[in-house]
Amino acid sequence: MKKLICILCLGLFLGACASVSNVESDNYEPGKRPSLTQIHKIVEHVYAISQNEKIVETLDDEQKEFVTKLKDWETEEGVEEIKKYAERPITAVDIFTMKSALEEGYTMEEVDKFLKLGLFVKNPYCENEYQSYEVFQVLSDYVLAHGCEVTSYDKCSTINSKIFMYPKQKDELYFDQKVLTPPSGFCSTYLGVYKYESNNGMIHTVPILAFFPKTIDKERLENIQKAREELSK
Repeated sequence: MKKLICILCLGLFLGACASVSNVESDNYEPGKRPSLTQIHKIVEHVYAISQNEKIVETLDDEQKEFVTKLKDWETEEGVEEIKKYAERPITAVDIFTMKSALEEGYTMEEVDKFLKLGLFVKNPYCENEYQSYEVFQVLSDYVLAHGCEVTSYDKCSTINSKIFMYPKQKDELYFDQKVLTPPSGFCSTYLGVYKYESNNGMIHTVPILAFFPKTIDKERLENIQKAREELSK
């Protein structure tokens, strides 16, 4: 918590930092990560201090520079994107609560839920047709895989199943019969269609497969929508 306070205060005189400490001292446990509520209260207090002109007049140049940054929060990187997708107006306290919470190891989804910004939604493109996919051909930029119908604990059947194109992921090793499965919290998503020519000269049109979170941020969701529109032409 002291680390968090120092990040937020950045030299705002000792009395101010002591006041911030008092805001959360009753509930704070040393060595334990502060709650989002505690972080939010500290940010509110420090921001209020930064808006007090009488206090600001007593600060040195370095401290005044920090106060200027707080006041110019709208220029922070990524703020415009957050404003674009949020369901309510975004404040400076929201931005600095978010930045501080991420520093403390919270996920963006956790912070969004706490601040009720509405940046994350349920992924409407989740597919449940197959739970896994078995690779049968590895090419330069992608692999072809059969949808896998589970027949036992460790085996699957690809008889009469659909074929998918799956773009290769960086640092991932691909080989025949490798099974592709969405990570926990992710689902299969179809990004459009892909045409390829088989060895017998036939043209096949298959879905482009990708794995995306079941709860997804609106910016990524918008990218999926654009990809589906473009790759389905």
